[in-house]
Amino acid sequence: MNEPKKFTPEDAFSYEGPDKIVHFTDYLLLKAGKSDLTKKFKCGFSLFDKNIDGLETGEVVVVSGHTKAGKTLFTESWVKSMAKCSVEAKTMILSFEVRPDKMLAKYVSDSNAPIYLPLSLEAMNFDWLYRRCLEAKYKYNCRIVLIDHLHFMVDMATRQNMSLNIGGFMRRLKKDIALDLNLAVILIAHQGQPKENQSASLGNIRDSSFVGQESDATIIVSRTENLDEADLKEIAAKQGEWKAAILRPPINESADLYSPDKYSACLATVEIAVHRRTGVFGWKKLFRKNGHFMEEV
Repeated sequence: MNEPKKFTPEDAFSYEGPDKIVHFTDYLLLKAGKSDLTKKFKCGFSLFDKNIDGLETGEVVVVSGHTKAGKTLFTESWVKSMAKCSVEAKTMILSFEVRPDKMLAKYVSDSNAPIYLPLSLEAMNFDWLYRRCLEAKYKYNCRIVLIDHLHFMVDMATRQNMSLNIGGFMRRLKKDIALDLNLAVILIAHQGQPKENQSASLGNIRDSSFVGQESDATIIVSRTENLDEADLKEIAAKQGEWKAAILRPPINESADLYSPDKYSACLATVEIAVHRRTGVFGWKKLFRKNGHFMEEV
């Protein structure tokens, strides 16, 4: 067996490969000369947008929360709002958690919504995921990928350490898809089994701390049941923007979608737990359900 050729000082001096080392000014010039530049997508959630500074291609953003807290509803609302603000905010949705035909029912009234998805899904196969992202980008110019959710993408029956397995997936997701394909990835991840009165948090994402460590931002969606008028006033006072409308059921909402609690039935708190690019940490905002989507209160 032949030994690999040694990389000598002479080889290093003459090396001109695609990963050669350059001065940072040359790096910036080379990147600026490419047509596939980083894109940033704003949305209609004004204060949320201000604190997250838009969703950038090249980023992996994790959205987490307890079961039925509204994390899928929030991400779909976020995607819809970005599409309203930019014609380039086209999204491929991989909906493993909610059956795709049920998920798409809310878009029927808007046939021009820039939402794309595969005719069938394949779980636990990164190569399949990469090929679908590549297809979505070059066939339809999709720039955003929404994956619902993480544990459909990793082998749950593996004999390997689950945390390391998830960490490996997160790194490939960041490098091979977000960075190399210049896509923005929104990844939904479940929380671990909560203890009594335990709030959803960055540190309690299920099975691996690598989910939060390897992502560019983590957003936590949570609901508090049985809020009374005093609770809502306190929340609104902290935000500095009390609106009496919080106390009224959202408009254009079918009666069968309400719970008996008129105050908290349609409310959720969205927290930017951490965002590396913006430096925002622990910022919270109240959202409410209006029709099939959520809006910033």
